[in-house]
Amino acid sequence: MSALDYILGFMGDEMQSVFADIDASLLSRITEIRVRSNNFLVLVFKGVSYFVKDNGELSDKANDACVKTSAKYVDKLFLKLCDYSVYANSDSIKCGYITLSNGARVGVSGTAVTEKNEIIIVKDISSLNIRIPYEIKGCSDKVLNFLYVNLFPSIIVAGMPSSGKTTLLRDMAFQLSNGFADRYRKVVIVDERNELAGRTNNDFAFRIGANTDVLSSYPKAEGIELATRTLSPEMIICDEVSKPSEVEAISLAFSTGVSFALSVHIGSKLDLYRKRIIKQLIETGEFSYIVLLDGLTYSAQIIETQEVYREICRNSGDNSFDDVSGLHFV
Repeated sequence: MSALDYILGFMGDEMQSVFADIDASLLSRITEIRVRSNNFLVLVFKGVSYFVKDNGELSDKANDACVKTSAKYVDKLFLKLCDYSVYANSDSIKCGYITLSNGARVGVSGTAVTEKNEIIIVKDISSLNIRIPYEIKGCSDKVLNFLYVNLFPSIIVAGMPSSGKTTLLRDMAFQLSNGFADRYRKVVIVDERNELAGRTNNDFAFRIGANTDVLSSYPKAEGIELATRTLSPEMIICDEVSKPSEVEAISLAFSTGVSFALSVHIGSKLDLYRKRIIKQLIETGEFSYIVLLDGLTYSAQIIETQEVYREICRNSGDNSFDDVSGLHFV
């Protein structure tokens, strides 16, 4: 069953009939389905939004012929996506998402109820953004063949939403632990949002390789610490690093000799030089390369971290690091 077919199974007969009229070659390229209360159904292809007409045609403009979804439908779909247990999903909903068993992440918008500046619950769900996960076999070939045949560096994968960061890391995990360059590396996936491996009861939605361990639903910092302490990985792979506590855990793990492949969300290439989290990661001195993904073509540009760090220092007015002598890059 494809990821899209799995998701359509939640959406009911009325919506399945809408998708049945859409050209199959277009369906295979959908990256997001956006469902909003009393508003238009939107399909996203590589960051570009389209509306769906009653006859299955796509339109780049909203009009009366385009499909709308009611508030009642959004409520019904939300409950299905939660497997009829909002309480069991309450922690992730408070963080703005639900993760389905096939690794699909659903962004949730609603009204936050707070107490002492903390979100207690989210109610009155108004929109759902369903991201379609893909497994593209061999999509990490360029990165692996360029960087990992003779070496085992740590890398930062940077890109916009839907640029393929998770898909690339997923394929790297599989290949590195499954005999790439005639070595079965010990890989641990710290899968905080259950997207990389996609835990489904006693199995996984995606290939993880012969020598991979998965820590599902662990907060990244805690998962990294546990993996380092108990699983003796050669590489830890995790998605969307964003917090100083995670950088601290990564720094401590480096002291044990482990390598990392992780992703960071950016809006454009300029964010490589402006985002504090990237600067903090580079300043560990352990990351050798940044793999920059183009959200439109899914192509990868491999950049040495020294180059990025020089530009960061220049932008901050600190020219003392023009030769990056203040850091040791492996």
